[in-house]
Amino acid sequence: MRAALVRLPAVATLTILWMLLWGGITPLLVVGGVLVSVLVMTVFPFPPVGWKGRLRPWPTVTLVTIFVVDLLVASVQVAWIAIRPAAPPRSAVIRVDMVTRSELLLTLTVELVSLVPGSLLIELDSEHGHAWLHLLDGSTPAKIEQARARALAQERRVIAALGSDAELTACRGGTA
Repeated sequence: MRAALVRLPAVATLTILWMLLWGGITPLLVVGGVLVSVLVMTVFPFPPVGWKGRLRPWPTVTLVTIFVVDLLVASVQVAWIAIRPAAPPRSAVIRVDMVTRSELLLTLTVELVSLVPGSLLIELDSEHGHAWLHLLDGSTPAKIEQARARALAQERRVIAALGSDAELTACRGGTA
């Protein structure tokens, strides 16, 4: 019974996606969506994701607010790169060494970094905490270091919002 309750949000989300794909809400689509969702989750089960952290409301608000601001600023910067008359900047691939080894927090961090225009995740090594990012504008060492600093700042915000106390201490420079 507990396993069914744990999967209920995923079934509901997949059912909503099913109805969005079909473009309507009818009893038949709801029942079909639930059946397809249960079938998908039975045939392709996700491994359990461990999370030892806790949700901290104020750091979560900070995380979302700064992400939205970064999104808007980067969108304007990328738009300017696209329309300016100069040649496009030289791109770069960088490695960022993350603090956390939590797959959930690493994935959330690099997804937030990738959603901001101008950077894209190439590979994530959760075992060693390495993320390789492609930068649209990596034309100078200063811009490369700024991108690395932005990714690490994003990780600090994610850990502050969702990490465990040990990860929060490690992120602040202490020992975990």
